[in-house]
Amino acid sequence: MNDNWHSNISNKNREEIILAGKKVFVGSNFLNVKITDICTLAGISRVTFYKNFNTMDELIFEVQMDILNNIAQFIKDKSDFTGNGKEEVKRVLYAWVDFAKEHKEDMKFIVFFDLYYSSYDLNEELKLKYQKFTHEDYNRSLLKFTLAKGVKDGSLKKDLDTSKTGMYIHQAFMGLLQRMSYTTVATGFEHITLDEIATTAIDLIISSIENSSISKAGCVNDNCNIV
Repeated sequence: MNDNWHSNISNKNREEIILAGKKVFVGSNFLNVKITDICTLAGISRVTFYKNFNTMDELIFEVQMDILNNIAQFIKDKSDFTGNGKEEVKRVLYAWVDFAKEHKEDMKFIVFFDLYYSSYDLNEELKLKYQKFTHEDYNRSLLKFTLAKGVKDGSLKKDLDTSKTGMYIHQAFMGLLQRMSYTTVATGFEHITLDEIATTAIDLIISSIENSSISKAGCVNDNCNIV
């Protein structure tokens, strides 16, 4: 029981450090943040910080991976898997939009992380760990699963390369949602909402991958049975 108590305290401290790190990093340039800033917000000592993380870079990577895990879980919770592949791809994308709208600070962090990751000479071990994580994250993603389902059930193009297409969609859509998290529509186009932009992007994605022969045959219900 004593071991469990210590383990629970350690996990709680780690979670609080990650949460504090996310808040501080979004409010400041990554390079301007000091460990004391994190410790003060989390209500912990420097000793406790170093029990959980060896460096500030390690915390930055951990926050990024925590956010990506949260996105995946959010999308999973919003999906019911009752439709065909095409319909479920749409659900995944709309759930992704909902996450971006409800968690703008998380999306901003991803923007900052991408710039940080590409601009600075980072620890090779951390980079390899992150590359392994992102590879596994995509391989277990619902986007990849629903694309494969759509090809199999005929609601998406039969010759669709699901691996490449999934990555195309992931990169393009993530970029759109990141921009939506911290910018506004250009002057003169204020009547266009960000929701409209996201919906149009989803429609364009779906139209580029759907099995058009099914629609032409009169199967307009996304939940229709496809043999």
